[in-house]
Amino acid sequence: MSGTVLLGDIGGTNARFAVSNGPGDVQAVRNYKAVDYPRFDDALASYLAQLREDKNVALSAVRIAAAGPIEAGCEVALTNSPWRISKAGLRAVVGVGRAQLFNDLEAVALGLPHLGPGDDRPIGDFEVPVLPGNLLALNVGTGFGAAIALRAREISHSAIATEAGHISFSARTGDEAELLSNCQSFEDLLSGNGVVSAYQTFRKVEGHDPTPHISSAAEVFAASGSEPAASRTLATFTSVLARVAGDLVLATGSWGGCYFCGSVVQGWAAHADEALFREAFAAKGKMSERMNRIPTQLILVPHPALYGLSLA
Repeated sequence: MSGTVLLGDIGGTNARFAVSNGPGDVQAVRNYKAVDYPRFDDALASYLAQLREDKNVALSAVRIAAAGPIEAGCEVALTNSPWRISKAGLRAVVGVGRAQLFNDLEAVALGLPHLGPGDDRPIGDFEVPVLPGNLLALNVGTGFGAAIALRAREISHSAIATEAGHISFSARTGDEAELLSNCQSFEDLLSGNGVVSAYQTFRKVEGHDPTPHISSAAEVFAASGSEPAASRTLATFTSVLARVAGDLVLATGSWGGCYFCGSVVQGWAAHADEALFREAFAAKGKMSERMNRIPTQLILVPHPALYGLSLA
């Protein structure tokens, strides 16, 4: 194998590595838990050792997508992890001359224009789409991320990273008001820990032990059919996610569609009231008719950031 590129999708909880021999090719994917490694370089070295044990690989470059803002294109401090990643460190550890850093949602956005049949599915019903345009990528996992696939020409897109998860949270309903003391930003609700915290708050409001056996967003969503606090959490999460997504579509002119990914949103989608989601997403006053025609899609590609990196 020659000319192979090392890929990495690095979040606050998981570090996923893979190799690629060309656009759309993602192979040898391995996942490492961030808590098991004091430094990013240690996780990367573990993958390299395993890779060289399994394959005879000649790496030509490295591309890493990380959950945090890229500082001057050369370094990133992860928002929800003590890890730091630099281009110089990547070149030294991997032993290549070329290293590129991307925001994790920037990498996802790079892949959006290339999704094909079976790579995504609709969330709820919408009317005939408005027209081709910018595409919005949203991730809900350890944190909340957003990036835009900017439509530069008829057949070309570039990606722009944002830190939209840190926009201030504001309450619109009584249940949302119950969460205000714990939610300073959207990420404080639209994240794995945020869902669990909201659930515990609603348990306390209802006079129950706020810390039962449920400890993950997936468990909260799964309990929504049988437990009132979980049901309130799911409904609140659905409404806030829809409202935030609709706001970001309007702010970025992403008329081509809004695409969701991440472990938390995957768990949410299995239990969500999609009609409620679409209603809240489209409720934008004079823009409601247009919003009814904006696709909302769940990405089904297993590793969308790695897929996007393979196309960079």
